Amino acid sequence: MRGLSGLTWLLPVSTIGFFAFVGTAIYGAVATDWQAWLLAAIALPGIPFVWLGLMLALLDVTRRPADHLTEEAKMIWTAVICILNVFAFIPYWLVVVRNRPPLPEDPPPPSATADESESETAESRQPSS
Repeated sequence: MRGLSGLTWLLPVSTIGFFAFVGTAIYGAVATDWQAWLLAAIALPGIPFVWLGLMLALLDVTRRPADHLTEEAKMIWTAVICILNVFAFIPYWLVVVRNRPPLPEDPPPPSATADESESETAESRQPSS
């Protein structure tokens, strides 16, 4: 899952995007006299930002190797992210993601390596002319 380590930059973006949508809705309710349906229409797009950030943060926590994060730290960060949700994305990104090397690349699927090794052995068995 190469894309996961490349998408951790979305954690602070999802927090900022969520607060932008909700802040605009609050501003519309307080400073102007916007209708309730308009406030909801402005605030609702912030929910996918939270879902995306939550998904990325939880996947990143669970995929971190033991030399990056201990099992106890993984449990604590998982609880913090689940409880504080959007408020935990930036601290997690600052403390864990930025201070650790990126996640290692996934090895190729076993079937792909088996197919390659079979084709290599078949080629080595054929006599060369």
